[in-house]
Amino acid sequence: PIPYSFNYLSESEDGGRSTHQESSDGSGKVTGTYTINNIEGHSRVVEYVADENGFRAIVKSNEPGTTNQNPADVTVESSAPEAAASPVFNAALPAAPARAPVATPVRRTGVRYILVPATD
Repeated sequence: PIPYSFNYLSESEDGGRSTHQESSDGSGKVTGTYTINNIEGHSRVVEYVADENGFRAIVKSNEPGTTNQNPADVTVESSAPEAAASPVFNAALPAAPARAPVATPVRRTGVRYILVPATD
């Protein structure tokens, strides 16, 4: 593998913002961070590592409905207010038939990706 490093910052027209930074050391280890912020003040920061021990991530968020949990080698650290009680569903009721999602084109303005080779 070839070492690499990249990063970007994207600001949306509605005031949101996202960033991503990632690098590889050339031996198979990848580390990175990405952030998402919206105009309501909600944010998510994901720090991750992928190496010979697998993929591991730490998710820090104040998004509504998130809770502190640790599923599948991912640590979720939530600072969101307590989520409302989860709704109780009656398993005896039939579920609605599944429908295929409809693809909606997303227009991405102002987003530019730049890959920069690492030269140590």
